[in-house]
Amino acid sequence: MHYIFYFDICAICILLTVAVVSLSRKLVPAYRQRAYAMLFLAVFTASVAERCETYLQMKPVSAAWYHPLEMFFGSVYFVAHLGSGFCYLIYILSVLDIYVDIRKVPDFLTVMLGHVIGVVLVIINIFVPILFSYDQNGQYHRGPLIVMYYILAAYYMGYGCLILFKYKRFMRNRTKMVILSYVVLVITGVIVQFFFPNVLIENLMSALSITLVYISLQNPSEMVDDSLNILNRKAFLEGLDIKTDRNNANSTIFVTIDNIRALSDEIGYAQALSVMKKIAGYLKSVGRKEYGLQSYAYRYSDYVFAVIIHSTDSKRINALLNKIALRLHEPWEFANMSIRVEGHCFLINYPSDYKTAAELITKVDAVIDSIELEKDVIVDIHKSGIDELTQVMDYDVLARNSIDKKSALVKFQPMLSKAYRINYCADALCFFTDEYGNEIDMRGHIPDTRVTQTLLETDEFVYRKACRALAFWNAGDKNGKYRAIVGMSQGEISRNDLLRRLKKIIREERAEASWISLKLTETTVSTMNSVAERNLKLLGEMKCSIVVDRFGSGYGDLDKILALPVTQVNLDHDILVKAGESELMFKVTSGIVNLFHDISIFVGAADIASEKEKETAEKLGCDFLIGDYMGRPMKDSSFVKYIDDYFEEG
Repeated sequence: MHYIFYFDICAICILLTVAVVSLSRKLVPAYRQRAYAMLFLAVFTASVAERCETYLQMKPVSAAWYHPLEMFFGSVYFVAHLGSGFCYLIYILSVLDIYVDIRKVPDFLTVMLGHVIGVVLVIINIFVPILFSYDQNGQYHRGPLIVMYYILAAYYMGYGCLILFKYKRFMRNRTKMVILSYVVLVITGVIVQFFFPNVLIENLMSALSITLVYISLQNPSEMVDDSLNILNRKAFLEGLDIKTDRNNANSTIFVTIDNIRALSDEIGYAQALSVMKKIAGYLKSVGRKEYGLQSYAYRYSDYVFAVIIHSTDSKRINALLNKIALRLHEPWEFANMSIRVEGHCFLINYPSDYKTAAELITKVDAVIDSIELEKDVIVDIHKSGIDELTQVMDYDVLARNSIDKKSALVKFQPMLSKAYRINYCADALCFFTDEYGNEIDMRGHIPDTRVTQTLLETDEFVYRKACRALAFWNAGDKNGKYRAIVGMSQGEISRNDLLRRLKKIIREERAEASWISLKLTETTVSTMNSVAERNLKLLGEMKCSIVVDRFGSGYGDLDKILALPVTQVNLDHDILVKAGESELMFKVTSGIVNLFHDISIFVGAADIASEKEKETAEKLGCDFLIGDYMGRPMKDSSFVKYIDDYFEEG
């Protein structure tokens, strides 16, 4: 038979071109790139094997090696050609970040069994011609079970398409089109070659298909950290989104190198980077090498690595965690130097520890912020303190979303006077809304010294809303009776342009600076810098007073309190509770109240939650009573009505 083998030659040339071009691309240690490499190798092997087989068929000789060699290339072609269907399925799974563990029965049956059957049939065919055979002239003849190979190939392509449509929302449109075109081209080649055996076009169609796949592959430079040759944060987040969307259980070990900056200063940046490369290389292979775990390492940030493990075997995962922790204790050899690094590692599981990518990022950042204080290399993320810090960062995200969506709400909490039982001054408090529209109380969730752009914007948002409400309540009267207290973070009062910003808000809302007092925690007052202190003194000249909140919870600095325009100090709730439980503590607290009264500073009792606490505050001589028990935060219109009802009803 005369074969039209030029298609095979074209296929080999195309594949060699792709191979040469790929040399200019960086080798990416990624699942998708490895799956594509397997697919490429299978199609290239099939094309070369078929070309060698047809050459032998067209050039028969009577030598003893002829028929065995012909059977060898024919067998390799069948195995590789079916392998291309198998690798095509693996590629689709890699796009979706679905990992296959052939040790598990479901994965073996659905992915591996078809290829195993094909290999077994080829081995049997060597002794009994059930798939194909050759006559004395070396010509190819189909066997009775050749249809099995077409069934197996159809299964792989059909199963791949089924997965494609099942998870189509997780794929880019370009990727979906390329995968579908692969199926169309390969099926076209199979049909043509089945009915016209002398037209060897299957491999050309496969080569064209994987060339399209190659073109659609993401640029490796976008997914890899060039300095360490390891997957970067973008690759981590892209895979993370797919895993959480598919609800695929996995574990991630985070490794921090805490003294990398000190190493750079000590041995130089280039040498420190080389040490990081060694660590990255170790993390890339340790899971698979030591415990047979499917794992991929990423550079999460400058000095933090993430190792994603695709397994539910908690014993092996914990063993890997301990192995990494042990290795961090040991020195890293570089340029005849033994360099020790200081690091920590911690394990986070999905879905038990987080539900979304944003939640994971928040939790990781919270752990990293506090990890330097940990003595043990392995950090337990469930210990006390981490959850609280995570919650604070969650509130920061919540605040950002609420401000962007303009769903944040400012409420006013009455501040009752001891003498008159009513007061025209109120605490301005910000409430945010979650994704379900529920109001979230921010009180007690913003740290004293933490500075984020969101918190700065929140401070100004509340200040503006308070100015707007007061301008309406006071009806333009500069000496109006209504007043408000607005909490400020340390970051806000430390801004060089604070006065300009506040003056702009006051001017735009037609308010007066004297209408609003700024509330600062004791810790903020004690730790403020010179810029903040100057800002507060200048605000005092504008008749804006200061309220020191949570006095007794931090490191008190009476000198600063006396130097600033402080008109009121609020006792911390814990002190109030202890004063009600201990006679000695009551005397101490009473002395504090009298001290401030002697220097003409009012004293408030904050966060009153019961009748007992209210009575304690009154016995101490506190001037103002504040808390949900005295009056819950309410909208601006409700606050005015609350005041009016008091005077009307008594």
